[in-house]
Amino acid sequence: MLGRIVVVAGLLFAPLSALAVETAPTEGQDYATAKGWYEKAAAAGDATAMHKLGLLYEEGQGVAQDYAAARGWYEKAAAKGLAESMYNLGILDEFGRGVAQDYPAAKGWYDKAAAAGDADAMQKLGYFYDVGQGVPQDYATARGWYEKAAAGGSASAMNNLGVLYENGQGVKQDYARAKTWYEKAAAADTADAMRSVGRLYLNGLGVTQDYAAAKGWFEKAASADSAEAMNDLGLLYEEGQGVAKDDAAAKGWYEKGAEAGNPFAMTNLGSLYENGQGVKQDYATAKLWYEKAAAADNPDGMRGLGLLYGNGRGVTQDYATAKLWYDKAANAGSAFAMNDLGILYDNGQGVKQDYATAKLWYEKAAAAGNAQSMYNLGALYENGQGVKKDYGAAKLWYKKAADAGSPEGMSALGTLYAEGWGVTRDRSAAKLWYEKAAALGDTGAMQKIAALFEKGTGKAGAKR
Repeated sequence: MLGRIVVVAGLLFAPLSALAVETAPTEGQDYATAKGWYEKAAAAGDATAMHKLGLLYEEGQGVAQDYAAARGWYEKAAAKGLAESMYNLGILDEFGRGVAQDYPAAKGWYDKAAAAGDADAMQKLGYFYDVGQGVPQDYATARGWYEKAAAGGSASAMNNLGVLYENGQGVKQDYARAKTWYEKAAAADTADAMRSVGRLYLNGLGVTQDYAAAKGWFEKAASADSAEAMNDLGLLYEEGQGVAKDDAAAKGWYEKGAEAGNPFAMTNLGSLYENGQGVKQDYATAKLWYEKAAAADNPDGMRGLGLLYGNGRGVTQDYATAKLWYDKAANAGSAFAMNDLGILYDNGQGVKQDYATAKLWYEKAAAAGNAQSMYNLGALYENGQGVKKDYGAAKLWYKKAADAGSPEGMSALGTLYAEGWGVTRDRSAAKLWYEKAAALGDTGAMQKIAALFEKGTGKAGAKR
C-alpha cells in the first residue's frame, strides 16, 4: 500500500495532531535526494511519484511543510485515478489543512476513493454517517460503509462495527456480535478494540463477568499504548477486582496513563493523593493532578478542584471558587457537579440560599442518573423547601434514588413507612428498607433498625 496520512476518526480513535513544520530525517534518510527522483518520475507521468511528493510536502519531510503544494501533487495523482491521493485530499479538507475545514468536500473525495476500492475511505464515510459529520446522522448507512471497509481489511471499521452492536445504534443491541468485531479488530493490533473486549468482560456484557479476563485484555491494550487501558488497570487494582487491592499498583498504572495523556488517570491520581491511598495524603499534589485533568477538559478533574475549594483541603475554603469549578464541570456534563451546585444553593454556601435553583440543579443531575440528587429532591418535597410539602413526591424520588443504589434513599423510604408519612405506617416495610441501606454501610439506618426493635410493637414500656 502507498504511504498515506491515515487519520483514524472512529468512535474510539482521535485524529492526529498537526504535524511538525519539518520532520528531521532519521539516520540514512535523504528526503532531498528522494524528492529529486520523485520529481523526475512525476514529470514522466508517474502517479505514485506525484503522491509521494504530496506526502513530503504534507509531512514537511526534506521541505518546509506546505499543504498547498501537497494538495497540488495529490490532485495530479488523483486525476490519474490514484485512490490514496483522493483519500489524502479528503483528509486535508476534513481537518482544514491549508484550506478552510470543509466536510462536504472531504466526503466528496472519500466517495471517489471508496469507489476506487479504498477501505480507509469507506471507513471514513462510515464515520461521517455515524456521527453526522457533514451529513445527517444515519447509523444504518454508517454500518453499511463499515462493513465494506471491514471486508477490505480496515481494523478501525471492525472496531466501529463493534461499537454499533454494543450500543444498539442502527442495529439490535448484540454484545456477542460486538465482541466478535472487537476481537477481529484486536487481532489486527487495534488497542482500543482490545480494551473494548476487556470492558465487556469487566461488566459482564454478553459474557460471564470475568475480572481476570478483563485484566488480560487491558494489559494487551496497555502494551499497545492504550492510555485508557492503563487507567482501567489502575481501577482494577484500586477496587481489588480480580486482583488483590493494591493502591501502590493502582498509582503505578494511573501514572502510566497520565503520562500518556489520559485525563481520567490524572483525576484518579489526584484522588489517591487527596485521600492518602497508597501515598501520603497531599492536597497540593492532588490539586496539581486535578488541574492537569481540568486543562484537558475532564469534568471529574474540574469537580475535584471544586471539592478541594468547597471543603478547604489544601486551600482556603472558598465556595465561590468551588462554584466556578462546579459550573465548569456541570457544563462539561458532570452529573455529580450538577448535584454539588444544587447543594450550594440548598445550603446557601457562596450564594444566596435558593431552593428553587437547588431543585433545578438536582433535577438536571437526576435526569443524568445521579442517585444523590434524586434523594435530595425527595428531601425538598419531604421538608417543603421551595415546593409544597408532598410526601407522595418525596416517596417517588426516594424510590428512584433507592433503585439507583442510594442508601440514603433506602433509609428515607424506611422512615416514611416507619412514621406513616404519605403511606400507611408499616414497620415491616420500614425495617426492609433500613436493612437494605444498612447492607450498604449506612450507620444511620443501622441505628433506625435498632430503634424499631427497641420500640417493639409500640406499646408503652419503661421510661428512658
